[in-house]
Amino acid sequence: MPNDQPLHSEAADFVLRALNQSAQPLNVTKLGKAIPKSALKSKKDLPELLKQLVKAGQIRSHKARSSVYWLPSLEEQASAKILEALSEVPLKQTELKNKLRSLLLGWPPSRRDEMLMRLIKEKRVYKLPPLTGKAKLLSVHAEPMSQDYVKLALRLVVVRLKPLGFTAEQVMDAAREALKPLPAPPVISSPQHDDANLERLILERMLQLNPSAATGAPVQLSELRHALRSEIADKDIFDQAILRLAEQGRVAAHRHDYVGSLSQEERDALVFDGRGNYFIGITLRA
Repeated sequence: MPNDQPLHSEAADFVLRALNQSAQPLNVTKLGKAIPKSALKSKKDLPELLKQLVKAGQIRSHKARSSVYWLPSLEEQASAKILEALSEVPLKQTELKNKLRSLLLGWPPSRRDEMLMRLIKEKRVYKLPPLTGKAKLLSVHAEPMSQDYVKLALRLVVVRLKPLGFTAEQVMDAAREALKPLPAPPVISSPQHDDANLERLILERMLQLNPSAATGAPVQLSELRHALRSEIADKDIFDQAILRLAEQGRVAAHRHDYVGSLSQEERDALVFDGRGNYFIGITLRA
């Protein structure tokens, strides 16, 4: 194939279309099947076409056992899946790698490692102290979160008690009963003080959930909403109180950059400002 063949040829269009429709990188064989014989003089010309598309920045490539190709936008989707895997609870790197085998099908292991290292370098993933052992934990939070370590501890208890005949459900029921908080009195005041009381309650509960919030550690809004469910049952009232605190400069609200990867239930747990922005966490301002 001549080197000056236009990148927007019919064959190139079929390559881009196939990659756009794929949720994972594709190799030369699979891309070749997506191109009609009429669009390419010879299948031998395909590697040169792919090389031109990579050079032009229209597609990306990685050579493992065999070269694979993908659109640049697929990298962000893969990064979002890595962040999603760490959003529930921090994981050791070996645990995360095991998860990514199924979450990032088609990606070479070395490329998965490169994407994780990039997220760490960009400070979208952080290394935190382990609960047990020496291996660091990987987390989407910059600071250790007490609720994350509690989850890890409960998982460890489930594993340790399984040989004694206790099921995970029994362990979790026992933990919920042991940790059940005393019901907080409802916040009811005169109408003119309702907003101020709600905002005060939110700030106090932030510090109860994570004492490090006093020095700028983030608090997840889904967990804060859950902790205040008996006092602020209405989603809109909670959302508006958070947005007022942000407008007043008393907290900084952190927007979720990958809302498209969330389920509707997960979106509902975030704070929505009515203008297309979803907020995942807040930090106290000095």
